[in-house]
Order: sequence, then C-alpha cells, then structure tokens
Amino acid sequence: MRYASWLTAGALLLTLCPAGAVGQGQDKKDDEKKYTSAPEGFDRKRDGIERGKMETIEYDSKTVGTKRKVSVYTPPGYTRDKKYPVLYLLHGIGGDENEWPRGGAPSVILDNLYADKKALPMIVVMPNGRAQKDDRPGPNPFATAPAFAAFEKDLLTDLIPFIEKTYSVKADRASRALAGLSMGGGQSLNFGLNNLDTFAWVGGFSSAPNTKRPADLIKETEEAKKKLRLLYVACGDKDGLLRISEGVHKMLDEKKVPHVYVVVPDGRHDFKEWKNDLYQFAQLVFREPEKEKAPPPVKQDGPAIKDVYKKHFLIGMAGDLPGNYSREELALVTGNFNIVTPENCMKSGPVHPSEDTWNFERPDALVKWCTDNKIAVHGHTLVWHAQTGNWFFRDGDKEKVTQRLKDHISTLVGHYKGKLRGWDVVNEAINDGGNAETARTENLRNSQWLRTLGPEFLTLAFKFAHDADPDARLYYNDYNIEAGPKHESSMVLLKRLIKDGAPIHGVGIQGHWRTGSVPYDAIDKAIADYKLLGLKVGITELDVTIRGASGGQFGGGRGRGNATPPSAEDLKAQAEAYARLFAIFIKHKDVAERVTFWGLSDRRTWRFGQHPLIFDSNNQRKPAYTAIVDALLHPNPDQAAPR
Repeated sequence: MRYASWLTAGALLLTLCPAGAVGQGQDKKDDEKKYTSAPEGFDRKRDGIERGKMETIEYDSKTVGTKRKVSVYTPPGYTRDKKYPVLYLLHGIGGDENEWPRGGAPSVILDNLYADKKALPMIVVMPNGRAQKDDRPGPNPFATAPAFAAFEKDLLTDLIPFIEKTYSVKADRASRALAGLSMGGGQSLNFGLNNLDTFAWVGGFSSAPNTKRPADLIKETEEAKKKLRLLYVACGDKDGLLRISEGVHKMLDEKKVPHVYVVVPDGRHDFKEWKNDLYQFAQLVFREPEKEKAPPPVKQDGPAIKDVYKKHFLIGMAGDLPGNYSREELALVTGNFNIVTPENCMKSGPVHPSEDTWNFERPDALVKWCTDNKIAVHGHTLVWHAQTGNWFFRDGDKEKVTQRLKDHISTLVGHYKGKLRGWDVVNEAINDGGNAETARTENLRNSQWLRTLGPEFLTLAFKFAHDADPDARLYYNDYNIEAGPKHESSMVLLKRLIKDGAPIHGVGIQGHWRTGSVPYDAIDKAIADYKLLGLKVGITELDVTIRGASGGQFGGGRGRGNATPPSAEDLKAQAEAYARLFAIFIKHKDVAERVTFWGLSDRRTWRFGQHPLIFDSNNQRKPAYTAIVDALLHPNPDQAAPR
C-alpha cells in the first residue's frame, strides 16, 4: 500500500505537502497508516436535506460550429444574489455529458457534503469533452480521441464564457477547478497545467494515456508552484493505468511541485474509485489557505514614522505584498507605513501579459491585505515604455492601439475602482539628459507609445483612467525631473497636459539619490514649480544609496557585488541626507501628499548592496530612521530646508 498524502473523511488537506514525503522508503509507522475511503452511504440520497438541481442545457460552440449539450449542477439554495466557484468535471473516452450524472452521482455526493458542512457550495459543469459535431461516443470511441484534444479550445473560448454569462459565478482563476476521470483526467492535467491563469485547482482521476509526457506537463516549475492551489493525482492500485499517474507523480516529485498523490488500495478503473475521488477532491477545492495569526509588532525604540508625519503626508513603501514576505517584515510594514505601492504586480507586463489574459491574483492579494490592515494603496503603473507587451502595438494601427490602451486602463483601474487612492498613470515618458534646446520642449522618450499614438497618448491615458475611477488621484511619475533640462521639459509637458484637459492631480518625483550628490536646492525649487501649476507632489520611489554606482536606470548597475557593510561615517552621511530631504518635504507639506520608500529594507531593495533604505537587512532601524523622525520632532537648524 502506497500513499503520498493522506485524506480522511473528516479532515481537509488544506496545505499541500511535497509529494514523495510518504510513499517511497516510508518507515514502519507510515506503513501502519490506514487509507480511509469515503464513509458508508456518501453516494446515497438522504432524506431531510436540501438538494441541488441538475439540468442539461445547450451552448453555442464557435470552435465546433454547432450547439453542444452540457450538464450543470447548481447547489442547494442557488441564488443570483451570490457568486459561486465552478468545477469543470470531465468524463472518460466512452462517455459524454451524461456519464458523471449517470454513474458518478455527483449531485448526491455534493448534497451530502453540503449537509455535513464539508464542502463549499459550487457549480459543477459536466461537458462533452469530445469537440466535434457528432460528439456521441459511437461504436468505436477510440476513433474520436483527436476530438478530446480539440476540446481545450472549446472549453476556454466557448464553454467557460457561456457559463460565466449564464450563471452567477466568480470569474477568476482561484474560483475555477478542472478535474476528470480516465480520458477526462488526462485532459484535466493537460489543459489545467497548461492554463494556470485560468485554473488554480486541478485533479486527475485514473488519468488515461492521453496525458502528455510528464516532462511536457509543466514547463515553468516556479509558475506552477506559485499558481497551483491544488494538484490532485489519484489512481487505484489495481488500475491498469496506474503507470500514468505514477509517471506524473514522479515528475512532480522531481520538480518539487506540491501535490496530493493518492494510490487507492484495491482501486480499479471504475466509478467506485472515481466517486471516492470526487468526494475527496470536492472537500479540498476553493478553500482559502488558513490565515496566519496577526504578526506580533516589531519592538523598536521611538515613535513610528507614519505616526510622526500623520498630519503632514502619508509615509509609504513599495513591495508586492504579502507574497513571500515574512511575518516580521509584514509587521514592519503595518507598524511604520500607511500607504503601499505595488512594486511590479500591477505593471502591464505581469498583470496583462496578452490581450486576453489578466493576472489579478497577486495584485488582488495585495489590495486585500492592505485593506485588511487599513493601509492605502497607490497603483503603479498604467502606461510605461518598459514591461509592456508588444501585443499592444500589433499591426501598428493607431485606432486599434488606442482601443487597446483604453481597454487596458479601463479594465485595470475599473477592477480596483474605489479601492485604490490613486495611480501613476504614465511613467518615465521624458528622455534622460537634454540641453538648453530640448529644455524648451517636452523631449519625450521615443517609445512605442509615442511612435504609434503621438504625444497625445499621455492625455488619453489620464482621461481613460479618470473615466474608470473619477475619485482616484492621478499622477505623472518620473526620475531626475527635479533638476536641469529634464525638469524644464517636465514643466512643458505638464502645462500641455493641463491645457489639453487631462485630469492630472499630481506629479511624482521618484527620488533615487545617493549621498554626496542629492540636489537639495533643485528639489525644493521643483516642488514649488509644480505647486504653481496647481499640482500636488509625491516623492514616489525614495532611496538614498550610501556608495558605489547608482540604480540600474542610471547605467551603473545594481551594485549587487558591493555588499560591504556600511561604516559609521556612511550611516551618518545617509542620515544627514534623509534629514535634509525631509526638511524640504516638511516645508512643502501643503503640496506634498506622500513620501514612499522604494522597498522595505536593505534586503528588500532593487539597489541591493548599496544600503539605501531606513531599515537594515535585519529589519532594524538605521540612523536615517531616527534622523527623519527628528527632522520634525527635533529639527536641526543646520539641516533646514533651503529658503
């Protein structure tokens, strides 16, 4: 008897264990464990409980070119006032949309689970997995095998949109599961693991040889580890197809992809086994991971920076929270900051990698975590020359690119309408450097946006963002715009945007500086200049490196080889720089809306090795932290802002 994960009738396996932890070379204690199947009567109708509804309906399949039938189960008490997750449940090679209802008793199993409060209410969709006009099994079902592969397109482009339009469902990957038996098990592994942006929960029951070669099932291991909520592989030990599941399990084990692997004792290729699989799988899907207890506050001497400046401006940090941040790090965030900027997950590349693909899971988690912890969120960024898919500019047609820009902004901003305080609408549109001649112009970067849409792409972006969320604070964001020709160009650009009626509220000075070369006077003047335009100002990506090359955007690399601990003199110089900067921000408190550090600590920074932030690599306050607090509570006349 072999097991890789144990499932009992009364317990839910909510944390996926690394497969292979049990099952190969297990000790005597593991050998003595008993596999517990579903309890007696789990698949028989009970009296006195609520029942769901099973119906057969039709949908238009553009893939096949005809109407197709699908069986749909809705749970007891189904109402359009609530949204439900969906399990797409696939049949074997000789079946059709009626195979599960006819032999697997899914409505009975689920009704009983709901009565016992062991599963979350879900809609179960049982399609015909044979994507061809004559989709009946026929006398030789094996002849229709190619149509099972063609079903992937029908499922993704026809059936799922139809279900999400017809029923009250949650239309996100975390609310979609895909599982099946035999041929359907192979389809589930093939389609599910190939479309992790669509499905977060995947199950293969006695998967058939249509399953791709194990080496081809998962191409991006890290993506699979990150996106899969559950991968369930099960087969009976007397099943002639056990070798298929064993091969998948071995591959997952080698790649260290967490999954549940179950070898059912005395299990054969029949509904006795598959009903048990459905009973177990249904209890696991759509469960939220257990929340950790709130992290203890990080005890550090002195007042918190966010509290000191609460009457002046917001104090923020950047990061894709909660992600892989430790409890201590998250406590550092909640204890010291009151606004967060997503570092990468809302940029168009990660969140909208192709025209028909949206990855909202990571930014959704960030917004929820911040909301739960009463921290504001400022979105970053809607339009940028980098991390933007080439698909935006496909065909080079101005009208089409404008529509794609509008759709991107409308969808992203609309998705978070009312949840975000504001957005960096356009990021880094002005060229670096410049001279007296370019200072009289906008000197825009020769990006694909400029080449395709012209300078009006900025105005359009602001208007699209405002239309999607009229209450959001909209910013233009850039680096080095506080000094020299680039500052003059920023004034030309901002004046034009205002004249064009762009709904712009503020300008973001990124603030990537280093000790010994911070342009204090220019920063002071730049903030005053933007104020004269009627704009608010944010210091949006603040960090001050101690030594060495500056950030990657200035051509000096990220200094990852320069991890020498800072000296006392280094830390003092950095503290003085931060104190002088905050004296300027305090002076302009009427126009300054927020000061955001670009990272959390010297371990969580894009300028690793250059010690740029106010917490060190061990999450301890540096002298710079104290200097910033003292800049307001105990100001030093020698570090006063320019006048």
